Amino acid sequence: MEQLQKPKTFGEILDHTFSISKKNFGPLFLTLLIIFAPLYIFDYLFMVLSGISLFRESSGGGFAEGVLNNLDTAAATQELVANNLGMGMEILYLLVSTVLAIIIYPIAQASVIVATSKALKDEAWSKGQAIKGAFSRFWPLVASTALVVVIFGAAIFTGFLLFGVLGGVSFARDGVGVGFIMSIILGLVFLGAIAFFMTKLSMFFGAIVFQKVAPGFSKSWKLTKGRFWSTFGLFIVFFIITMLLTSVMEGVSALLLGGSLFGRILTDLASIITTLFMMVGYTVLFFDLKTRNEADDLKDMIASYKES
Repeated sequence: MEQLQKPKTFGEILDHTFSISKKNFGPLFLTLLIIFAPLYIFDYLFMVLSGISLFRESSGGGFAEGVLNNLDTAAATQELVANNLGMGMEILYLLVSTVLAIIIYPIAQASVIVATSKALKDEAWSKGQAIKGAFSRFWPLVASTALVVVIFGAAIFTGFLLFGVLGGVSFARDGVGVGFIMSIILGLVFLGAIAFFMTKLSMFFGAIVFQKVAPGFSKSWKLTKGRFWSTFGLFIVFFIITMLLTSVMEGVSALLLGGSLFGRILTDLASIITTLFMMVGYTVLFFDLKTRNEADDLKDMIASYKES
């Protein structure tokens, strides 16, 4: 419980993330494995039906090509289904896997958040409790996540459209050199804006789980007030760590198992580990921001009382 009582430094948040991930690794891993099982089993079934090798698929390109092929295993499976089972089965595969992903990913992430919140309070928890807690907020989580995807998808599409138009105008009016520089500037401004709003809205998921709101954007904006750079920096660190873990596991998978079914299984296990670490870190960060926010609210109340 002491872990929730005071704000943490950048390093303390990372330390708590590693500590909780290590201490609760087995139960958290099994929780995610249970939740992801239907999606993985469906995927493996279509891989077997499409004729993929169980142990090793020789691509003829060596280790480097194996790594590149494994970087997008979902697309690789889709291509196999299309080539070997036909268009109808490809449509079925895409439809069912999309529906499963929409249901499973929010629940998987929320279950880790619920379990981590218990661990932060030094309370015992079970896999059933974590999954039940996640499902209790199922519709707000799914709807809000879909809304975020639509908002940022539309923003990215609009940004690229404006980038192309303004960049093209600059090239035509000012020449290649100036146009190139303007394109870089516009690109950086666009990426900066996306990063800013993604960071400011990033706590919506935790707000939905713990504060019973939806879509949770205003709560997230308030929680990250005055903490943009530290929050953004932690997300960058978490992303780098998970990318390193993923690259190592996929490299081992490509080296030992190639594009086989068991290679895909190893890649999926790596995905579970990175999801576990990211969501534990997210939860530690969420409660740190909540502690700071509540402390600020208390200070405002005291100041208002003194003024009156």
